[in-house]
Amino acid sequence: MKLISVIVFSLITLIQTAVAQQGSVYTRYGLGDIVSSYSARRLGMGQLGTSVSDEDFIGTLNPAGWNLLKMTRVEFGVAYTGLFVSANDYQKKFYASTQVTGFTMAFPVSTLYGIGMAIGIIPVTNINYQVTDHLTDPNAFVGNYDINYKGSGGLSKIFIGSSYRLPFDLSIGASFDYYFGNLNYASSVIFSGSNNVTADYTQTYKPKAIGITLGLISPDLLGWTSSFFSDLHIGASANLILSASVDSLLTSSSSVRVDTVNLVNYDMKIPNRINAGISVVLNKRFLVTVDYAFQPWKDFYINNVKSNNLRNMMMLSAGFEYRLPKDLGSSFLDKTIFRGGLSYEQTQYFINYTGIDQYSVYGGCSLPISMGNTVDIGIQYYFRGQVANSLMKENGLKLAFGISLGDIWFLRDEK
Repeated sequence: MKLISVIVFSLITLIQTAVAQQGSVYTRYGLGDIVSSYSARRLGMGQLGTSVSDEDFIGTLNPAGWNLLKMTRVEFGVAYTGLFVSANDYQKKFYASTQVTGFTMAFPVSTLYGIGMAIGIIPVTNINYQVTDHLTDPNAFVGNYDINYKGSGGLSKIFIGSSYRLPFDLSIGASFDYYFGNLNYASSVIFSGSNNVTADYTQTYKPKAIGITLGLISPDLLGWTSSFFSDLHIGASANLILSASVDSLLTSSSSVRVDTVNLVNYDMKIPNRINAGISVVLNKRFLVTVDYAFQPWKDFYINNVKSNNLRNMMMLSAGFEYRLPKDLGSSFLDKTIFRGGLSYEQTQYFINYTGIDQYSVYGGCSLPISMGNTVDIGIQYYFRGQVANSLMKENGLKLAFGISLGDIWFLRDEK
């Protein structure tokens, strides 16, 4: 437990701390890119999986999915993102960042009644960009100068929750969520002349919010015995933000002075999110999922001010997971789990009267370490945006690595 405490403290310190803080310029709007899944397992099969009950992994999208837990599990991971950004055929750059993605722990309280409990700290959004404008004063008073724009940080949440299996195998779940973050937006003006004074401005937001996540997963809906189809389930979850506010600090500085301009507290609206999905097992080997997510980012505001650069987010995802039935005599390859998926996302970004859509393809696997323990790998390739209409086209590659450890702790005999 001491080791776990150290890991949790380290992740609270490091989560959303990136190496080479440069990425998508679109993240300057709203609260940045939405992180639908922190785990390599979910990333490998399309990020969602609302209707999946996990025995060997800890899902964070739907707390009802903890009803099949049989061992205490600890999971954590990191992710690397490489991004190719194009403004036109001649202006192209590559950016990269590495990030601690989160930590979760779950354990079964009662396998008979499907009571599982989970806690964790995971990212919700991510801001990571740096842009420079090269300008010239038309009146020739100051000559050439650059304006640098830089943003970092994001929103995270700590959650604790539980699941329960009702009669007829209907599983429900709920979690209490505390959201926090540190959003930094900086701009600086750098003049080419040595006699000119440079100026820096930094806007820092420290949001905090409380919410709940509610979820359910149906019993097996197949009313007949089939050797090919099995375990047909539908699931749904809702992330409800009950209260949110943000502390705002605006500072300016130059080569001659530093001044705190404004320190205030604002109301903030983080939109609720709903997820729904269906899953089925084919030939006792292929778990197939189809999911839908929706979040009305048009409703987002800080201090009652909405953004014209945001729209409602919608995501469609399909994925699969291939694994052979568990057998003590299986080889390493037979115990390896393979995944893949596709998704279309209408992102929340609406820039220059143009919606930014994203298309992704996924893959991944879980490599067995020992019984109940795996090294998880997930990969996502995506592209979004366009070079027309003064926009950016982005081609991104995300590699996620995770460790999933399971052991028999706390479990009491059922009576």
